[in-house]
Amino acid sequence: MERVGLRAAPRLTLEALKEALKGVRFPEAKVYLITDWQDRREEARYAVVIHGGKKDLLTPDAFGPAFPGGEAALSELVALLLERGARRFYEAVVSPGEMTALLGLPPEELLARVNAIANPTDPGIYLRRAA
Repeated sequence: MERVGLRAAPRLTLEALKEALKGVRFPEAKVYLITDWQDRREEARYAVVIHGGKKDLLTPDAFGPAFPGGEAALSELVALLLERGARRFYEAVVSPGEMTALLGLPPEELLARVNAIANPTDPGIYLRRAA
């Protein structure tokens, strides 16, 4: 699993992830959005796991409204993934204290844990709408 980006740096992480996405088989990929808040999305931070074929990618908690520019970067990322053919999106909610520990797990354990707690999600809820 390739780790991409820096915590709390949405723009930098997004740009690094765009490079790392080369070689991902999007129609086969599962996109996991790992968040620390379900009922307070306006405060949430998101890490992303892209599990697809030969290549797995993990970002730290770099996206979401908890960080300046994080909501826009998350929206841009989801739009890009949809454009490239990703169709299987999941959300995993963990406690704020569990996020760091989860992201530090070895890849096999991380994927197993995230897969166990994730639920299908509509990627549309992460897209920003023009006013």
